[in-house]
Amino acid sequence: GPMASTLILNEGLSFWGEAMVDPFGNYLFQKILEKVTAQERVMLVKSVSARLVNASLNLHGTRSVQKVVDLCAADEAASRDAQDTSEGTAADILTRSLAPAAARLCIDSHGNHVIQRILLKLGHKQSNFIFDAVAASVGDVARHRHGCCVIQRCLDSPPSEARSHLVRRIVEKSLELMQDAYGNYVVQYVLDVCGDEDVHAVCESVVGKVCLLAIQKFSSNVMEKCLERCTDRVKEMYMAEISDPDRIRELMMDPFGNYVVQRALSVASHAQAIRLVESMRPHLVSAQPGTPQGQRSGGMRNTAGGRRIMAKISRRFPNFTLVPIGNEDLYSQNKGHHRKNNNSNNNNSNNNNNNND
Repeated sequence: GPMASTLILNEGLSFWGEAMVDPFGNYLFQKILEKVTAQERVMLVKSVSARLVNASLNLHGTRSVQKVVDLCAADEAASRDAQDTSEGTAADILTRSLAPAAARLCIDSHGNHVIQRILLKLGHKQSNFIFDAVAASVGDVARHRHGCCVIQRCLDSPPSEARSHLVRRIVEKSLELMQDAYGNYVVQYVLDVCGDEDVHAVCESVVGKVCLLAIQKFSSNVMEKCLERCTDRVKEMYMAEISDPDRIRELMMDPFGNYVVQRALSVASHAQAIRLVESMRPHLVSAQPGTPQGQRSGGMRNTAGGRRIMAKISRRFPNFTLVPIGNEDLYSQNKGHHRKNNNSNNNNSNNNNNNND
């Protein structure tokens, strides 16, 4: 009961810091934390405050600290006045203790769970230190496998000045981050969840570098998303770069660049798509040296990337052929457009003949 919990709490004040990280003791710590009153929790959290950072970095201790976060959040929600102490609430003590090591915790395999729990459970007042720490070290945190997840949780939070500052820092480093194995996910997340002003800033930062970024494994994913989210003005600049006759062959042949070309075909305006296809046509129809016996293949259209691009062109322009036949409109978006017109003309002619008979 409550009396037993209080007795155990007081008797163990000298060793709760050790119990937090013990494979078995952490379970007792969590149970005592649940059973004591909100006022006693303030005393308990204060007694272990010097050990909270090391506990967060520990396999067993991280569970103890996450339990502290959960119960601090419950106390904050229940009453704002119940823990009126000179040190503040248990949540205040917790966040003050973790703040100096926030950036380190973000990139730790155990510590990042504590940071994410704070973002999920506590209010902006208590979580503000995380935004400040991440913004100050955004280059290092965003390029870490755990850090990039923490930043995505930061971006999921409600709008605030701290969040806006973090987004601005990400945008400033977006060109560098989008080329990183983990940083590219952060930039993509900005494009997914942030406002138009931030999205457009990212999109404009890559103008003039589209072809270079399109042939890199990580930044090519960001380029596809930029093609979807950019303004019409920026898209026109993107399409001019991609349709450059001196660069289009490299993009088509590249294992990553050809996906950017396909995405460009999907989002381009009618005129932009025609210009892009015309720039690719010479490379799709030209024959390339084949086997040592002198056989020749059908050119780039017989490569894996070429076949995917041809399929995308055919979906956009059903009448398209590499070798035009007659005066057929290759870039009509209506399948069988001319054939339907011819059938219609034949039907009209037949009706006229029947009427004459």
